[in-house]
Amino acid sequence: MSLTTKKSKREIYESYGIFYDAETGKILSPELGWINPVLINGNTKLGRGVWTFSTLPSNRVFHVVINGKAYDIKGTCPCNCAGCYAQKGHYNGTDVKAANARKTFLAYYHLGWLKRAILAQIEADKIQLLRIHASGDFFSADYIEIWREIVNHCPACVFWTYTKNPAAEKAFDDYSNINIVRSIIPGVGFNFGKCEYIIKVYHALTAAGKRVYICRCGMDKNQHCTNCRGCTENEFVLFVEHSTGYNAEKDPAFPELCSMIDGQGK
Repeated sequence: MSLTTKKSKREIYESYGIFYDAETGKILSPELGWINPVLINGNTKLGRGVWTFSTLPSNRVFHVVINGKAYDIKGTCPCNCAGCYAQKGHYNGTDVKAANARKTFLAYYHLGWLKRAILAQIEADKIQLLRIHASGDFFSADYIEIWREIVNHCPACVFWTYTKNPAAEKAFDDYSNINIVRSIIPGVGFNFGKCEYIIKVYHALTAAGKRVYICRCGMDKNQHCTNCRGCTENEFVLFVEHSTGYNAEKDPAFPELCSMIDGQGK
């Protein structure tokens, strides 16, 4: 696949009404000025083939500075969970928090522009795998609707996301190129926890005939989302607790969990 040239990228962005600077690779946003494109290309866990879109996590108010101006911006998640990984580690870094704050601001106040910016970037960068909300969640009916329009407009791109918002769980049933994973499992609780909890939940869900996958990306450094489709194909995805100080490898249940993970798909 040939790379998109700077000139053709500019033409693609401008076809969506987005000003693109080919020299800096930035786009001109309303109110906030020149910013980086809103989709981010992977990391060591996700892999470079996976792109992400994120907003501020939790339901608390964040005090942030965007392009030299101070803002108070509420997170987009309905909860403020003690074990939330998106409020720890690199998510607390100044650059990451500022980037997610910019996108949250645009989602709240310039939703139409944001939709066009996402569509332009998917086309310009030939994105085929996109995780919605590495941080954040669906916060309104209008916001859900723009993602429905994006998913519908981009049938060659596979999307997946996790949500605690019941309204989002069935909102994408019409589309085959997106998988919605519930972060709160009805009658059970969160889809993350310590080894023993994950083992228990896995057995309960599989016994009920559910499609369940235990993510191994946080436990195996050679595994990442680019070469794993667990989150795009399963109804329920479970995660071993991370970014909380918990060391799964020291848990007595760790060997049993590893055996279960290795047996997935066999």
